[in-house]
Amino acid sequence: MDFWLIVVIAFGAALVIGFGIVLVRARADAVSGPTPSSPGAERPVLDRAELDAAVGALLAEGRLIPAVKLIRQQTGLGLAEAKAYADRLAAGADSAPPPQSPRASISPEAMARIQHLVAQGKKLQAVKELREHTRLGLREAKLTVDRMAESAVVLAAEPPEPPADRTDEVMARVQALVAEGKKIQAIKLLLDNAPDLDLRKAKEIVDRL
Repeated sequence: MDFWLIVVIAFGAALVIGFGIVLVRARADAVSGPTPSSPGAERPVLDRAELDAAVGALLAEGRLIPAVKLIRQQTGLGLAEAKAYADRLAAGADSAPPPQSPRASISPEAMARIQHLVAQGKKLQAVKELREHTRLGLREAKLTVDRMAESAVVLAAEPPEPPADRTDEVMARVQALVAEGKKIQAIKLLLDNAPDLDLRKAKEIVDRL
């Protein structure tokens, strides 16, 4: 009988201790507050006015390094450009110059290729091409490509129409020469416009007309 009493007492004591540990941890969590978001969480995209306001608030607190970091995250600027951006705001400039856009550092030919890729729905290739020609990070390049896809900018990226096929035109002229009995001129015209033909093949074509 004494044995079972000891077992019951030990079990009750274990329950009390466990419940106490749970209460202590709950109180500790309440004091420390919610767990901060991970550093890798994606930062919301700010427009120009919001970015200037956020940077200005950090500068007002004397937090230059976080301000520069925020500028770089939001614009893709290099360290020197981001610091210059912050310095202009700190100096009380009415408006800092806009962040460098991809168009400012990319050739028209490269931009045309990127726009053409976007127009074809090849966004991954467009992002890769954009990053190769700019200093944009993956996130900024993807946002730029997405905005291009949503806007009418890709309409201008359509490749020019290929030149009209001259085969029909050449054959019409060859047939006209054959009809006039000018087979030699017809053969010469074929050879001039079809370098892959030799004299024998050109003569066979003319003879069949």
